[in-house]
Amino acid sequence: MSEKFLYLFLNGATLLSTLALSFDRKVHFYKKWKYLFPSIAIVASFFIIWDVFFTDIGIWGFNNRYLTGFYIANLPIEEWLFFITIPYSCVFIYEVLLCYFPKSMIPKKVVKYISYSLAILLLLSAAIFFNRLYTVTTFALMGSVLLIHRHYVKEARMEYFYIAYLVILVPFFMVNGILTGSWIEEPVVWYNNEENLGIRLGTVPLEDAFYGMLLVFGNTVLYEAFRTLFAKTEGEERPISPMKAS
Repeated sequence: MSEKFLYLFLNGATLLSTLALSFDRKVHFYKKWKYLFPSIAIVASFFIIWDVFFTDIGIWGFNNRYLTGFYIANLPIEEWLFFITIPYSCVFIYEVLLCYFPKSMIPKKVVKYISYSLAILLLLSAAIFFNRLYTVTTFALMGSVLLIHRHYVKEARMEYFYIAYLVILVPFFMVNGILTGSWIEEPVVWYNNEENLGIRLGTVPLEDAFYGMLLVFGNTVLYEAFRTLFAKTEGEERPISPMKAS
């Protein structure tokens, strides 16, 4: 395989690894695409605008050595695909956990403390490192979204999301590790370290873990919102959901 197809290959491998399992008899994930695809479109629109802006001002950039050379709005086509393939695979994992482990996995009080503690830690870190644009943007957004979700989305029950994200971190760090330079000569995506904390988990900036969390969380919340909406409009019995009130 030519190295110019590396990022494209990673997208394809990520999607195919879960697409083939979407027809599992218990999960039937293909029947839930009508909830997923609108969620991906909405969240991807936000992240692409963010991505274009940060690329334009030099917060991060892309190495043409590993790209096919097709660009839209100053972003390589592979980056556009990232916001489709990663959410698809992550929400699939979330749905698998929901289907195979329908009972509550973490006590509600523990989930509450996790959400508040994480939100406060992220917002405090954003305030301390306000002069590092990637850090402050990612931490402030993730912290704020957690608090807003906790207080205003009355159906919130987060145990499945947190467990799913812990599972997701394994393939996430494998893919993101390659993108940031692990096991290859140069990174596919480079970062301006003046705008982040400079803390790397392997080759992956710490901020990427919360950038990924925000991406997955946004898709998961909207996925559940569309599930509820479709159930109401079609008169279906809404399946048990990790975002449903306990």
